[in-house]
Amino acid sequence: MKGAPSLFPGKRIAPYPAEQFCRKHPPDEKGFRMSFRISWRPLLSAALLFCAAGIIPRAEAAPVSSVSRHAGPAVSPSVLSRKKMMRHRHVVAASRSVAPASAAGSAATSEPLQLAASSGNAKPGSFWNEMHVLTEDNAASSSQQRERVGVNASALGSAWPEVRVVPELDRLLGSLGGWRQRLSDYGFDFTLTYMAEGMSNAVGGRRQGFDYSHQVVMGTDFDLEKMFGLKGLSFHMLGVQRAGRSVATDYLEKTGLIQPQQDYGAGGNVLYKLVYMYFEESLLNKKLVVDVGRMPANIKFGTSYFGCYALNSIICAHPTAISVSSKWRSWPFSQWGAMARFNPGYHLYAQAGVFEASATEGGQAGFNFSFAPLGYVIPVELGWEPALGKDKLTGHYKIGGYFDTSDHPDPFTAVDGSPILISHKPARIEHQRGAWYVGADQMVWRFGPAKDQGLILFGLAGWNEGSSLSGQTQYTAGIISQGMFPSRITDAVSLFWTWQSVNRKITRLQELEYDLGYPLKNGVTLPQSNFQVLELTYTAFLTRGLKLLPDLQYIVHPDATRSYPNALEAGFRLLAQF
Repeated sequence: MKGAPSLFPGKRIAPYPAEQFCRKHPPDEKGFRMSFRISWRPLLSAALLFCAAGIIPRAEAAPVSSVSRHAGPAVSPSVLSRKKMMRHRHVVAASRSVAPASAAGSAATSEPLQLAASSGNAKPGSFWNEMHVLTEDNAASSSQQRERVGVNASALGSAWPEVRVVPELDRLLGSLGGWRQRLSDYGFDFTLTYMAEGMSNAVGGRRQGFDYSHQVVMGTDFDLEKMFGLKGLSFHMLGVQRAGRSVATDYLEKTGLIQPQQDYGAGGNVLYKLVYMYFEESLLNKKLVVDVGRMPANIKFGTSYFGCYALNSIICAHPTAISVSSKWRSWPFSQWGAMARFNPGYHLYAQAGVFEASATEGGQAGFNFSFAPLGYVIPVELGWEPALGKDKLTGHYKIGGYFDTSDHPDPFTAVDGSPILISHKPARIEHQRGAWYVGADQMVWRFGPAKDQGLILFGLAGWNEGSSLSGQTQYTAGIISQGMFPSRITDAVSLFWTWQSVNRKITRLQELEYDLGYPLKNGVTLPQSNFQVLELTYTAFLTRGLKLLPDLQYIVHPDATRSYPNALEAGFRLLAQF
């Protein structure tokens, strides 16, 4: 056998290091099993320990020199480290063909294997390099590695282009013995995450109680240029599975207007719900990117992954006041559409799209591909993403909006201009509606060189321009402090506040119903006006691929009324990325 089989006909790859070892030495099945057990048992034991005891350990870190600790990611290694790297370059070069380059390094290996690799007895492609990859999958990422890669605390690893593929040093299963990199070299990447949220209504609201919900995210990315030579073309597909119950409707209020659990809602009760499936073409040296396929209209408009440092869906990850009950949909709904993003340079971009105002929105499982638009949703956005000053203080600024050309009935006004409740005439039809928004986040103080390691200010505001939408206005502000503790550079403390108002037309209808003694719709007992959410979250990086977010939320005016006392929600999010 001259080499391992290729993933595609006609191609051959170099023999895997274990294959070379087995040809030179008699197979020792017991020994191989032992190495496998050594690789996985600590991981399982650690996971059980975290769940049972709730311990948040300090991530193992290799000694960090004063140079690497205070300098940016581009700082060169010390003279001594450079000599060691030159002396063992043949070993490192061999291991790079197996392990991802960003995950390689002596800090991720155990000391005995470091000695074995540096003794001069190990040869390129030897069994020791194979062991290097397996133990690397078990090792906690060091502070130096996290500084280079910038492991992010966002809870939606594959939701946005910026973090579509989970960083290699932030996966529970690591490199899978080098197979992740092999597959990526041939154009295939995948993401699998599990997110659980438990939330209790501890004080106030309707009554006290606890609910649990979860979301499994399954995503694949195909680089068709690597696979078939189709320059600049790629294909992306992602789906979710959700289950659980909502603390909002069980204990907090009746309408579900506020959702303290971001992962609860549409998309549950099916094994797999398709969220997006689209082709992406990069042109003009990646200055122009075009997406065509099925995807939510607002997945790349008006969103920020910093918003998902919070658990409440009002904050994570777009202004729900201008999107809920609209055809400017977010995941897990899907629509046929196309969009283009142009990056002229100077940290600027402009993007626009056209999406169907779908009647089916993909159906229960997301695979209803029928095309029968009620109208079209046209979003636009302009943005600036600078890195300011010598410390590279990163920021994201955006302004945008959308038009929806589908028809919708006015909730209050009849065709002749009178209140529907009085005249009993058909509702006036709104032939066009929309909304606009502005948003920004800016790092104002950098604690260290890792990505997002600093003090970040966050803000987002949205305004509706239609009478048939359930929300009217939303203002959100936040502050995020990530990596302020040198030994916990990926941990974050986040504080968010949001204020949201109900559409004035709905409020007027409810006021009229209340005055006439009619029962109010949707189960509310008083006319709705506005509500507020104050949320405090700590993102704890337990080990690579595992995060725990303890969370507190204070809800002012549950149901956007004074029917129930202000409520305190207490809970957590557990995120596992494989």
